[in-house]
Amino acid sequence: MSETTKPAPAEATEQLIDAVQRLSSARNTAEITNIVKVAARRVTGADGACFVLRDEEKCYYVDEDAIAPLWKGKRFPMEACISGWVMRNRQPALIPDIYLDDRIPHDAYRVTFVKSLAVVPIRSLGPVGAIGVYWAQTACPTPTEVRWLQSLADSTALALEYVRSQTETNKARGMETLLRSENTRLRDAAQRPTAGGLVRMCFLTKRFEVNGQWVPVEALLEQWFSLHVTHGLSPEGIAQLALDRNSRVSADDTQHDNESAASDTATPNPDRVCATPACTE
Repeated sequence: MSETTKPAPAEATEQLIDAVQRLSSARNTAEITNIVKVAARRVTGADGACFVLRDEEKCYYVDEDAIAPLWKGKRFPMEACISGWVMRNRQPALIPDIYLDDRIPHDAYRVTFVKSLAVVPIRSLGPVGAIGVYWAQTACPTPTEVRWLQSLADSTALALEYVRSQTETNKARGMETLLRSENTRLRDAAQRPTAGGLVRMCFLTKRFEVNGQWVPVEALLEQWFSLHVTHGLSPEGIAQLALDRNSRVSADDTQHDNESAASDTATPNPDRVCATPACTE
């Protein structure tokens, strides 16, 4: 007998509906895997279930829920695996006795508890994976159980496609943000004037428009080039100029006084005094 008791049809239907609802809100492959492996086993009353994804030309056994280890984490060639046969032929495989079916790699199963199995493709057109359920005794799932399992696989395909599209959308948004940022940087660099241009603009306009605001050249140099520039003289410079001016004024006054004194004490020139006709009489 099987190690797991098959659920009543009503219970199985309820479990399937719950799984489909949870798949509709799954946001990554790990969530999908966990939902599917548990639901597949419970709905069919199997002793084990595997979630398989196609990895190029290999079958990747992503995860499992079973009474004993199966093939979690392993990869098998598509042509040497029943899951690969299901994906390549796009149809379920129902095998009551695995040792009577040539599609089964018997050596890979001898170390497991598996005697019977059922595998359905995830997505009928261009399968991306498979769901397998296994029994420890020879058994054959009913047509209803196969429909339940296929319904679960179809819902899984939709969930995987949603996750894939969301991943692509997020990548596209990230690339768009990156490109927008780079375009802004390049535009700003292209519009930024050179140092020589700044000098000419300073001479002609004295002010610059930055982000819609007119700013003095000091603000522009500090904002773009981190240069702190001040115009005019410091208080110390003004004081020094005043001292220099006073010194020059004092020196000029002294020179003028000396010249005046020398003029007053000079001996008159008789020739110059009597040079007029009146002086000759």
